[in-house]
Amino acid sequence: MKLIPILAILPLLVASCVREECRFPGSYEFVLPAELSPARDTFRIGDTIRVVSSFNDEVFERKTQRAYWLKDFWFYPGTTIHQIDTFPGTGTRGLLNFEVILNERDDYALYPLSSGALLEGQHTYEDGVYSLSFALIPRHEGLYLLKQGSSLNPVDKWQSFPGKKCKHTHSSARVALNGGADNNIEFLRHSPDPHYHDWMLQDPEGRFHKFGGYCFYVRE
Repeated sequence: MKLIPILAILPLLVASCVREECRFPGSYEFVLPAELSPARDTFRIGDTIRVVSSFNDEVFERKTQRAYWLKDFWFYPGTTIHQIDTFPGTGTRGLLNFEVILNERDDYALYPLSSGALLEGQHTYEDGVYSLSFALIPRHEGLYLLKQGSSLNPVDKWQSFPGKKCKHTHSSARVALNGGADNNIEFLRHSPDPHYHDWMLQDPEGRFHKFGGYCFYVRE
């Protein structure tokens, strides 16, 4: 008879623990490492800029501060380049000032937009490792902002994974570019467009670093 009260409250204790873990705002936020190299503040026309994202399938999640096993997870990585030394800025047309060299084994491609272009696709997942790589060769001078982000679509943001306790919480991802370095964020102040020199700097974490921001000059 003494076991009955314990058995009765056990589900409540478990539910309480789950609810406690789920008391974070927004979504699960997985952290995807990426590297831009060489990490210069100025490139010359004809230089090669490489972007590589490689990490195992034990992926760290920022809100719960733990790693989860994500097998064949779709992160929807994307790359845009903005030329920011004009007013207004050129939007995503900056990517058109670069030759793009893609890795044939990756599902990553260049897509034209009415406002410019972007690179988009998926990581290659093989033997427990996610990988993505490409190169950029600048063809025109300017001040540029590269964004290496991740954007799960409305359906795939509800992907399940082992250890997911917050059933009514969707997933998102952020890119940690160059291990969280400043990535020349101060160059945003050199732009004449207030979208970059003011609005973005009001929330540098949420509007620059979260999306894998990197600023650089291209010179002759």
